[in-house]
Amino acid sequence: MDVVEQTTASQPLFERSGRSRASSWLGIRVRLVLESFCFVLLPLSAPFLILEYLVGVYHQHPLTVDGKYFPDGGFLFDLHTLWGAGHDLILGHSPYPFVYPAPAAFLMAPFGVLPFKVAVVVYSLVLVGAALLTLRVLGVSDWRCYGAALGTLAGTAAITTGSLSWLIALSAALAWRYRDRRVVVAASIVFAVVTKIFLWPLVFWLIATRRFRTAAASVVLGIVTVFGSWAILGFDGLRDYPHRLGHIAGLETARSYSPFALVQSLGGSEQLARIVLVGLTLVAIAAIFVLARGRDGDRRAFVAALAAGLLLSPIVWAHYFVLLFVVIALYRRRLTVAWVVPFVMWVLPGQDSHGSARVILLAYAIAGAAAGFAMFRPKSPQPRAALGSG
Repeated sequence: MDVVEQTTASQPLFERSGRSRASSWLGIRVRLVLESFCFVLLPLSAPFLILEYLVGVYHQHPLTVDGKYFPDGGFLFDLHTLWGAGHDLILGHSPYPFVYPAPAAFLMAPFGVLPFKVAVVVYSLVLVGAALLTLRVLGVSDWRCYGAALGTLAGTAAITTGSLSWLIALSAALAWRYRDRRVVVAASIVFAVVTKIFLWPLVFWLIATRRFRTAAASVVLGIVTVFGSWAILGFDGLRDYPHRLGHIAGLETARSYSPFALVQSLGGSEQLARIVLVGLTLVAIAAIFVLARGRDGDRRAFVAALAAGLLLSPIVWAHYFVLLFVVIALYRRRLTVAWVVPFVMWVLPGQDSHGSARVILLAYAIAGAAAGFAMFRPKSPQPRAALGSG
């Protein structure tokens, strides 16, 4: 009788153990599927689309921007422009009118030697390498983080548009990693500023953290690089460049993710948007100096400078948010929720905001959440006092 009772009583235990093993196995399978999708398949989407483009399978509706006709709908939009400038240099022509500063044209000269489709392959490999190297330079050790950076909307768009964003992110990572090496920091910041301009707040990070000689070297090197490059071109396009930049901004600002676009999408005038931008500039620069004097000041001031670069740019496309991965990597070298949050950006309509305040605010909320999860740790609970003995 006792044996029967023991056997009967033990059955629920075995059943619970079996259910636990099944649940554990199911959890492992779900995890593997999610990891494969997020950290393997999504990162491969950009190379796959480029492969489709190269073999002629990828088709989009034609697009005309600023009088230029793009039969492929703007796929590799930035690379078309950049490669054209480099190709013009190789042919001995001025690249202007050109949306980027002169140094960007010289940067693309090696790609301009190549036929366009060959340049697409080489340049895409450079961008993927820059993305991987960005995280490597910052000490990221978890392979899933690399997949996250390439598999999000920002990381994918940076490659499918052929933009400079991953190279800019690498420049920022190098500036931080070698922040006490004057030449490396100056060269990294100058590369970022003279090609895309908007990361100029990094110079204020150098000043706020008392790297005065490095800041001065960056300014001097930047001036020499910009005017030296334009001098080789006989200063062609220099006088008209500010006007052309303003013209492009006028065409594209309202569709971007910038605060400037946000003000306009809420019904504000262009003049009000400019006033807001000036106010943000003063606040952002002040924040860099204030944070530099606090706890963990060097790193927080650097993050503030990156954020200022995005906030103060009149135009911000989705691929600009690859800088978010520099911020995350500064604090989290292995996969945490901070690396996963940017995947939510896939709910955005794409490269541009379509002038929607809701979309712009959603992008800011996602970016802010990712940065917040990366930078802030919950306080550890205080240990309970030992119970008295009597």
